[in-house]
Amino acid sequence: MKKTDALIRITSLLVFIALAAYLTIYIAQRAMNPVRTSLTVTATMSDSAPMSGLVIRDELLINSQDQYIDVTAADGAKVAAGETVAVAYSSEEALERASRLSALEREIEDVTAALSQAGAVQVEGNREQSIYSAIISLSASLRGGDLSDMDSRSSALASLLFPSDSGATATEDYLQQLQAEYDELRKTSAGDTSSISVSQSGTFSSVVDGYEGVSPAYAQDLSPSDLRELIAADRVIESGSLGKLITSYNWYYAAILPREYARHMLAGETGVQLSFGRYYSGNLDATVEFVGKAEGDSQLVIFRIEKGMTDMLAVRAVSAELIYEEYTGLRVPLKGLYRYYAGYLADEAGQDLSEGETVALTLGDATYEAFISEIGSSSRFGELPPGVESGSEQDTRPRRRLVVFCWPWDAESDGPDTSSGGGTVTTASGLAFSTANYYDYDPDHPEAQDRLCVFTMTGMQAERKLVRLVYAGEEYCLLSSTGTDALREGNEVIIEARNLYNGKVFS
Repeated sequence: MKKTDALIRITSLLVFIALAAYLTIYIAQRAMNPVRTSLTVTATMSDSAPMSGLVIRDELLINSQDQYIDVTAADGAKVAAGETVAVAYSSEEALERASRLSALEREIEDVTAALSQAGAVQVEGNREQSIYSAIISLSASLRGGDLSDMDSRSSALASLLFPSDSGATATEDYLQQLQAEYDELRKTSAGDTSSISVSQSGTFSSVVDGYEGVSPAYAQDLSPSDLRELIAADRVIESGSLGKLITSYNWYYAAILPREYARHMLAGETGVQLSFGRYYSGNLDATVEFVGKAEGDSQLVIFRIEKGMTDMLAVRAVSAELIYEEYTGLRVPLKGLYRYYAGYLADEAGQDLSEGETVALTLGDATYEAFISEIGSSSRFGELPPGVESGSEQDTRPRRRLVVFCWPWDAESDGPDTSSGGGTVTTASGLAFSTANYYDYDPDHPEAQDRLCVFTMTGMQAERKLVRLVYAGEEYCLLSSTGTDALREGNEVIIEARNLYNGKVFS
């Protein structure tokens, strides 16, 4: 037993030492060769110009000097000429009678729905079956798109699920009592009310803010400073205002725009994109209605917009953005984007270099701190002498190796100057080699002409993917990529790694 215990202890100690050594080596490797990646996602970025301004419309105030008023039109509702938008009551007692009439109407609907559903006995004695039947009936109406009796079916179901006093006493006698009280009140209140209607058709809004007199025609006479003063001034709301009617189909945005953007605009220009942030989801198409005179570095521009009227009814003084360019692509940190150059070196020079090695690459007048992404196999170049077969002992053409160099993308650089057809490679030890015969890596690839690439973590291996730059921001860029080896959403792009090269295996 003692020998067995000693063997177990020794084995456990060896296993512990092995695990500790593995973890130590792993942590040391990670510290010496850190790897950071970023997942690609599809994103949209835009170039925009900020602006401030005022939402304006052709509006008519709806006034009444009556003391007791009930607005019946809903905000954003389309109303026709002559249609009632509010009801005026002659006294407080009349308003109370109207409130009672409304309550009686709802109760009569509830009791009628309960009786028509299954009768008073079924409501009390077989409630679960009645609820089931009401749900089936309501569901059938929804599926069939028949909304004509939706209110009555909903009321019937509600009275079964949430029984009220009227539901509990849902009898024909009780319904007759309610109806008699309703009819009597209707007679008493016959002269209590008067209708408030509109003389024109339009869109109704109950929000009155004092800007109703600012029409698009009025705004055309304003300068940027005038508009700022108008927005900052205290507004006076007329007494008796109960709402307004927007008589125009379109609405307008009078904006103070930086002159550098406004000076390129022309009245009648279409397809302009405006963003109102949290007030409206997405961008709105606008037409330039009017371009005012410049004042300092600002200029007044009035945009005409067809959509979003209802969403913007309660909005007046608001900031917005003029979207003049919008880009969509795969979002990648700029640290993960590289330029590349591929050239042929003499065979012996290629043997002296190694993948991942950092070198100074001089092309034209520019020198780049690059790393070697790939070293190809040796091949012969030049024309074969007559009668000599390729690869034979008589084939004495010089050997060359394809070497691919990469360096971080820089917005200020237009890329390598390859007009001379070659360049110079200088290693850290001072060895210098000449490249010749500039070569587009994978020339048939759709993105080869842009000479841009990223490295992805595919499994535990670095894989170079050719890309096209769509948009570059301060820290991120948008890329596109096509082909069988294209960069795709969800790929892990390597943004930091030491001695990076195509095909490198990360432990």
